[in-house]
Amino acid sequence: MNQLTSRIWLAAFLMSCGLVSTYWIRSGYTFEVQPLKQSLEALPMELIGYTGSEQPVDPAVSAVLHADTTVNRSYTRPDGTMILLHASGWLRPETIADVAPHNPKVCYTNSGWKILEERNIELTSSIGKLPMCVMLLERDTERCVIGFWYQMGQSMFTTTKDARQVHRQLWGNKKWPATIKFLLQTPAQVSQGIDALLPRIEEFALIVHQWSLEL
Repeated sequence: MNQLTSRIWLAAFLMSCGLVSTYWIRSGYTFEVQPLKQSLEALPMELIGYTGSEQPVDPAVSAVLHADTTVNRSYTRPDGTMILLHASGWLRPETIADVAPHNPKVCYTNSGWKILEERNIELTSSIGKLPMCVMLLERDTERCVIGFWYQMGQSMFTTTKDARQVHRQLWGNKKWPATIKFLLQTPAQVSQGIDALLPRIEEFALIVHQWSLEL
């Protein structure tokens, strides 16, 4: 066998290995999405003294979300304390391919908000751990504090890196849980930072988290 023939056979072998590897990888990501046990809309309108009201979703936001289900509410207490809750669910394989869809960091900064402070925290309760990314944001004369997390089944995450780890753990399974994002936002005064409003976000997040484990 001359040198040219050897190279041809080697190239053919490598191409065959590449095709087999590609098929093997893709087969691990062929799955169905488990339907939610209850809809996001089933989240109670009354939560720890807050009363919710439905809020319209900006059509421009809906256009880039590509979510299959969305809840957008304003929760208020009699003393005027207010928290906005936005929850989106991605329920199809092609939408779950994005490991952390519609990341709030990108969404807010593209809308003109500036991140003044950012923290990654972990809340602890009797039902387990909840990682959450908390940010202090400012736009013109407005300030707010937000907290968000994603979940797939019983797995919670806030970063793309952690999302990829969850995907790797699910690789090869024929059924995957839906991807759900929860985001909380509360207004802040000019003099207020994360510490002043974090207890409010944490309290509400733990209640939502407890309910979300039934999804």
